[in-house]
Amino acid sequence: MNTNRVNDLMEIMNSFRKDKYHKSELLTELFSLQHEIVNLTFNVDHASTANFKIWDVERHLEQLNAECGYVANEELQKFIEGSKVLCNLIKAEISGNRGEFKAFRALEYLCSQNNVLKNVELSDGNHRTELDVVVVTPNCITIVEVKNTAKDVFIDQNGNYYRTGEFLKWDCNIAEKMMIKENLLRKSLADVGISNLIVQSIVVFTNNRIEVQNKYDQITTCFLSQLAYIIDGFKGEQLYSTEEINMISTTIEAAECKVSYPIEFDVQQYKYNFATVMATLEGASNVKEEVVRESTLEAEKVVVHTEKKTSFADEMRTIFTSKYVRYIGSVAAAAAISLVSVTITVNTINKRSSKYEG
Repeated sequence: MNTNRVNDLMEIMNSFRKDKYHKSELLTELFSLQHEIVNLTFNVDHASTANFKIWDVERHLEQLNAECGYVANEELQKFIEGSKVLCNLIKAEISGNRGEFKAFRALEYLCSQNNVLKNVELSDGNHRTELDVVVVTPNCITIVEVKNTAKDVFIDQNGNYYRTGEFLKWDCNIAEKMMIKENLLRKSLADVGISNLIVQSIVVFTNNRIEVQNKYDQITTCFLSQLAYIIDGFKGEQLYSTEEINMISTTIEAAECKVSYPIEFDVQQYKYNFATVMATLEGASNVKEEVVRESTLEAEKVVVHTEKKTSFADEMRTIFTSKYVRYIGSVAAAAAISLVSVTITVNTINKRSSKYEG
C-alpha cells in the first residue's frame, strides 16, 4: 500500500473538518462526504451526471478488487461496514426532515389564530430536548412530536413506544420523552413570569398506512390529516390575547439553546478505510498493467526465437516466474497464457503457409 497516496486522499476530503456539528448542519455535511468519495472513485463529470451514491462506490470497488485478485478484502470490508453507518445516518436525517416538512404543511390548515415554532431546542442544564413543533393558540400551547415511520406502532399503558412487526421493538418511553419537553417548555416561560399555561402533547404520524395502537391516554396520537383539526378543536376558555401569544412565542425563541455535538460516527476512520482501499487497488491495477506489458514482451520473444525451437513450456515458465505474476495472481497469468498461445498458433500457421508456398 502506498502511504503517500493514502495521505493525499485523506487531505483531499474536506468534509467533517470540525469536531462538533449542529443538527441543521449534519445532512449537508453527510452529503459532502458522500460526494467526495464518489468523485474520488469515479470520473468527476461521470459521477455528477450519473448521481452515484455510496452503494455504487461499493459495487465498483468490489469489482476492481475481484479483477485484481482480491488483494484488498480486509480493507474493503471495513469500508463497506462504515458505509452502512453513513447510509443509515443519511436516511435518518432525510426521513426526519421529510416528516417535519409534512407536519409543517399540515399546520397551514389551522383556522384558529396561531404562532408555529419549529425545531425548538431547550435545556435546563441537566436535560436537553428538541421540540419538533410548538403551536401557540388562544386557548393552549401544543407540543407536536413528528414520527415518520413505516412500521406499525404500539404504545402501552406506561408510555413505552414500540415498533411492531414480527417482534415488538422498543424505541423509547414516549411518556417520559414528552414530559421532559413539557417541563422544559414550562420552565422557560416560568422564568419570565408566565405560568398560566395549558399544554397538550400530540404525537403525529406522517404515514397513514400504518396502524397505531395507543394505550397511554395522556398523549394524543393522530395522522397528519387530523392534526390541525385536533389543535383547533381543543376545548377550553380563551387564555391568551394576540399580544400574549406573541410574547409567549418570543420568550420560547429567546430560551432556545442550540448546541453542536460530535457526530456518532468515526468519520476520520471511515475516510482512512476508503483511502486505504483506493491506494491498494490502484497499486494492484498498476502492477496488473505491468504484467500485461511484460506478457506482451515475452510473447514477442516467442515470435523472434521460434527458429530456436523455444518451447511453449519454457515461455510459460518465464512468465510464471515473473515478479509481477507472483504478485497479481491468476487473472494476469491467464491473460499471459492466452496471449502467448495465440501468438504461437499464428506463428506456426505462418510458417506452414510459407513452407507450402515454397
